[in-house]
Amino acid sequence: MKNTRQVGFSLIELMVVLAIFLIVTGTLFSLLDASQVRYRAEQQLLESFQGARLGVELMVRDIHNAGYPPAYTYAGNLGTPPTPATYPAGTWTVPALAPADLQRRFAVGILGIGAAGVDPNCTVNGGATPCLIPNAWDLILELDIDPENPLPDPITGLTPQVEWVRYTLQRPGGVATSTLFRTVGPKVAGANPAATPVSNVPFVENAVQDPGVAVGANNPALFTYECDPKYIFMAGMQICTAEHVKNVYINVRVQSTRADLQTRQFRQITVQGAASRLNPSR
Repeated sequence: MKNTRQVGFSLIELMVVLAIFLIVTGTLFSLLDASQVRYRAEQQLLESFQGARLGVELMVRDIHNAGYPPAYTYAGNLGTPPTPATYPAGTWTVPALAPADLQRRFAVGILGIGAAGVDPNCTVNGGATPCLIPNAWDLILELDIDPENPLPDPITGLTPQVEWVRYTLQRPGGVATSTLFRTVGPKVAGANPAATPVSNVPFVENAVQDPGVAVGANNPALFTYECDPKYIFMAGMQICTAEHVKNVYINVRVQSTRADLQTRQFRQITVQGAASRLNPSR
């Protein structure tokens, strides 16, 4: 008699194979999910780094160009202050004393803002009359960003040549990171750029530094200033007016928007830059 018994897998064997398949498939999907999470975390960290890097590059470029065109390029300005007896009519040595229409056409570089507004005599890094701006978190520049497309003066309607550029780090209450803002507006003679209402544009986000906390090892300054040795008027101390700041060192520390999968901590990157003013003050 012929044996008609069919050869195949038992139910137990099928269940074992199915269990092994589910384990392998689940492992593969878990690895794929972890890989996607890691990719998103790396992508977000890269975006924060790229934003900080591009921000530092633009700040360096603006600081390089601060003070252009300088005041001494215009007729009427004297290289050295004259004596009262020889003071000729129509001349000026302090940029703030130039005619208003002329002030819109030259840039003094880094502006010093004191308690009463623009103060060319306030000092950086200490001194008897320290500047409120520039400081570790705030910097205001005068420069000609685009000579071919100047911004109109909102008050007079005239077209000035010089713009105010302000970089300020801010952290609203209850927020874990800070945002660096960049503001550009036309120079207005006699006005205070720190008090002029303008719309801030977010420039670098996810900054770790906190402007509401004292500068220290864990909270490095965004801006550090070095004075031109020719204009330091207190022996042995790096103190000068804002107009005579020569070098600005930039330190931006940003973090990722997502915590690391393994350490559960936010990853941080520091981007640094150094900028020297290329245009002389006089």
